[in-house]
Amino acid sequence: MEREDLDLGAVSAIDSHCHPFAASATVITADLLRDSIAVSLRGTTPLLNETMMLSRIAIGGLAAFLGCDPTYEAVVAARNAAAISDFPGYIDRLFASQQIGGLLIDPGFPQDPEIDAPEFASRMPVPVWRGYRIERFFPAQGSFHGEAGTPPSQPFGEVLEAFRAELDSQARRPGFAFFKSIIAYRTGLSIRPVSDAEGAAAWSEHRAYGDAAEKTVRDFLFRVACAKAREHGVPFQLHTGHTSHVNAWPNVNPILLAPVLGEPAIAATSLVLVHGGYPYCTEAGYLTSVFPNLALDLSLMIPWASVGIARRIEQVLEAAPTAKVMYGSDSINLPEMNWLGALVGRRALGKVLRGFAADGTCTAAEADEIGADILRRNAERIYGLRERPPLATPVLAGTTVGTSRPGSPGERRDA
Repeated sequence: MEREDLDLGAVSAIDSHCHPFAASATVITADLLRDSIAVSLRGTTPLLNETMMLSRIAIGGLAAFLGCDPTYEAVVAARNAAAISDFPGYIDRLFASQQIGGLLIDPGFPQDPEIDAPEFASRMPVPVWRGYRIERFFPAQGSFHGEAGTPPSQPFGEVLEAFRAELDSQARRPGFAFFKSIIAYRTGLSIRPVSDAEGAAAWSEHRAYGDAAEKTVRDFLFRVACAKAREHGVPFQLHTGHTSHVNAWPNVNPILLAPVLGEPAIAATSLVLVHGGYPYCTEAGYLTSVFPNLALDLSLMIPWASVGIARRIEQVLEAAPTAKVMYGSDSINLPEMNWLGALVGRRALGKVLRGFAADGTCTAAEADEIGADILRRNAERIYGLRERPPLATPVLAGTTVGTSRPGSPGERRDA
């Protein structure tokens, strides 16, 4: 018999991996909502995606929250009416309804236009911390190489000096909490050792996005960023798993990181496997049990594994120490995605932990502790959030890290 009294809804959650949404999200369309619920990265999604189980969960849940009919049209109309009337207040109510107590954002997405992190934080009812995606410095175009077919114009030494200076500058900015790389999207996770000379040679040989030299350069820069993460005492997030159509999924299985994780310098770097390697969740969880410096978050599998989230969490927990697992939503575009992640994430985690307590895998008290650790406390500890001031004072009075949101959603003060 499953335990009924485990109440994860009372735990204030830290969304340890998500992205900012624009102030213009005050008014949305059914297309934008459907695209956000999908995770294809291929533009407008088919209308038949409305029959996805995650879509059904989202529309049904939002309809109940908004008090309207469970259709895309009715939800969007009711949502826009509430947001137009008072967008900050609407976000307050969304976040309070799912006990969202803090956000760690990667402002590297969306890329164009980039959403200003301090401005975003000033609009949020909870504390916000930011990271820096290193691919902002070395994008697919621009500073990574010159005109197509020509070598980069800057000497490698100058570029490295500028890269290190930019990492230092970002780490000193208010609210900074982590570095991040999406090398998985670019050249995959099979990162090999690269000497200084080899890195410089590859830089001079690089001619076009996707050539062999690019992988060598990116593998070299990965270690540079690891060194800066150690220097500044912050975690380094690595995108793992799902890459849509951009890179073949076998190239982004986190198990490919095993050789590089054994290097002494990398072993001294706090690394977080973003997305828990989804769909390679067993592999990601296993790695965290082997390498002391490694943790993971459950974002992207939450919410996009939909009815399979509980199964994926169980795969992670086959080996992963529960003290190394963090909640996250990978929310994009809309505050409703933070809300949806918390809704389905709590539901799935509660299901898993109730099952563990019922079958004797852990005690009921341990299930409570694990739930609070995954939803909040692990992120506080791994990212040092209690000692790291957020970007802005939350606009909801009294909200602090590690506590439940106080008062009613309507209790506000100026940011």
